[in-house]
Amino acid sequence: MATIGFDWPFSFIWLLVGGSFLLVSLFLHGRSLYKAAPKPEFFTLIGARLIFICLLIFLIARPFFERMKPDPSSIRMACLLDLSGSMHLRDRSDSFRRIDQARSHLDIDVADAWINGIGESYGLIQRYGFAGDELFALRQNSWSVPELGKSTALGDALLKLADEEHPVPLAGVVLFSDGRNNHGSVSPLDAGERFRELGIPINVIGVGQKGERGNVSIRFLDPPAQSKAKEDLFLVAEVANQFKKSQSICVRLFEDDRVLETLDITMGSEETRAIRFSPFTPEGQGKRNFRVLIDPLSGDEDPADDVDVRVIVVRPPDLFSVLYLSNQIRPLYPFLKRALGGDRFQVSAIVRLGEKTFHSRGGNLPSEGYPKDPDFWMQYDVVLLDLECLPELNATQVDSLNPYVRKRGGGLLFFGFPSGARELLGGVLPGTKFEDLRPKQSLSLEVLPDPLFTDRKRVDGWKTFLPGGTHSSLVSKKNPAALGVVGLKGNRDLSALVLQAYGSGKSAYWGSMQDWKRALADEDRAKEFIVFWQALVEWLGSGSVERARLPSLEKPIPRGKSMDLEIEILGADFEPSLDAMVEANVSGPDGYIRKLQLYPGSGRAGLYAGLFKPPFSGSYKITYDVRFPDGEKLREVGYIRVGESSRESIDLRYAERDLKMLASTSGGEFLSISDLTKDWIPRLSDSLPMVSRRDDLASSWPLALVLFLAGGMEWIWRRKGGLR
Repeated sequence: MATIGFDWPFSFIWLLVGGSFLLVSLFLHGRSLYKAAPKPEFFTLIGARLIFICLLIFLIARPFFERMKPDPSSIRMACLLDLSGSMHLRDRSDSFRRIDQARSHLDIDVADAWINGIGESYGLIQRYGFAGDELFALRQNSWSVPELGKSTALGDALLKLADEEHPVPLAGVVLFSDGRNNHGSVSPLDAGERFRELGIPINVIGVGQKGERGNVSIRFLDPPAQSKAKEDLFLVAEVANQFKKSQSICVRLFEDDRVLETLDITMGSEETRAIRFSPFTPEGQGKRNFRVLIDPLSGDEDPADDVDVRVIVVRPPDLFSVLYLSNQIRPLYPFLKRALGGDRFQVSAIVRLGEKTFHSRGGNLPSEGYPKDPDFWMQYDVVLLDLECLPELNATQVDSLNPYVRKRGGGLLFFGFPSGARELLGGVLPGTKFEDLRPKQSLSLEVLPDPLFTDRKRVDGWKTFLPGGTHSSLVSKKNPAALGVVGLKGNRDLSALVLQAYGSGKSAYWGSMQDWKRALADEDRAKEFIVFWQALVEWLGSGSVERARLPSLEKPIPRGKSMDLEIEILGADFEPSLDAMVEANVSGPDGYIRKLQLYPGSGRAGLYAGLFKPPFSGSYKITYDVRFPDGEKLREVGYIRVGESSRESIDLRYAERDLKMLASTSGGEFLSISDLTKDWIPRLSDSLPMVSRRDDLASSWPLALVLFLAGGMEWIWRRKGGLR
């Protein structure tokens, strides 16, 4: 409230005497001026002189305004911020999260924030946050608290603030909240009544937007655990619309990051529908990540069920595609082609016939020379590779043989002279040392039934042999994980056939280049030859153990809860690896990106784990990059779903009506956060320590300017009229 007064330094009688003297002088001067000047000039000059005298008296009297205002040094104001899980929500897919909207006004590091502007007018301003059962001072790391999904105890937090003991009285509260209250023993309105009794208004800033909320979900409907390569895979998803009105929904089917199909559908209120996708034909075997998801919708309460992920194991096809590759004409080739001539095999071949002449059999093969594309192998289930071709292939193609076996799950059989092959191929070649033989007479071989011939009968009766007088290369030392299946009878340290599982696929080495002679020995040996090579190719074409294995996580992970990202790693010997470097690159909703280092766990050898706390609901892609000491690298991709599981997630609507009632009950003001400006002043208690502020009007520069102009104009008019 403002009052006006005069700071006249002398007695008020002197003011009357001086004023009377000036008025008498003005009267005498006016009478003489009336006789000497025309009437228009007379009134102008008398008016100017009167204004000048009034301003002079006003200046001498020294009037002032005195106003009372709260003492900033004797009051405090509290800003209370809701940090529960519902503040982590977006009201629309294109809007900021509720906590980010509040932060723009309460973060002291933001230059134009409201909290910085109000701090210049009031003394002590305290910032508090509340979540769950806690009321705490707001710090820089508090902005991430809503990620934990804690419940809201709005009434309890207000009472704790009211009961706080402090030497400086509380003048008012500014509450930033979305109005949700699902925890605690005190309702917000009861807390508002308590503040009204204390005479402390609660000013409420509503954080959120009104609008219809609901949920749209999608899940795979009875997905198969396995499928066959090169056969149609049929996938069905179930979409449920729990909104109270129809929704336009975009459904997408992915294989890892590749979009297989996109469907736009319109669903009625509370409708559930099965969506059948077009048949998809997997080309190669191995594990596949299939995802079905819905594009984000405004008002969707649970983004976690907007996506579903299933891992489907693609088994070897009934039809095995085989590529034979050699740099010379070997008699073995026509016999292999005949043995694999049934309905279950499709044989292609590239054979060098001369310096610039090649024989090609099958489609998608270059007509001149060897293929140049490093991904050329990926279209075949099995590759029969003559090792003497390696120097004629480019380095990129040779390097791609390893991922062909390890990642694609292909089968690779090496034959031919192995000199220098180990340096080029590394661990995908099962043998490390070889011994050349050229026996004068045929040598008997012993065949083990497992793993090639487990279902075959009378393997022990086979009369397999190394033809005499011909060159053979036998494996004298093999990889730790390799197995010799065919070896010299009486000397199993020398193996003619060595097998190994390698990553998702398999590889083998066959040392008898003249095995075709067995097919000519007699009818029984010819049958043995066919059974042997068909079983070998089928085994190679059916991928086996993976060196990087992920746990199955089909259920959603609770948001804000710590979890272990795990991966099981096998070394080149397919034993649990203890010396790998594992890095997990996580990408998720809202452009979330994080890199984690995984370390060996204490529970199981070969298991690597790292702690991860997902901050947002939705789908996360995790790329595991594995590096071994010898430079070898592996990569595995997995997906997890993160959802809301706390009490806070049951109802996330913006409760504007409850917030308005709280502000009205306590005597405060309600304001939507979209209307909050830097200059907004909250309502404060009426019973506050006050200080007076005095504004001296006589010392203001506009008064001196008007006084100068009045006197100057009167003088100019007098001289202009010829008066003194």
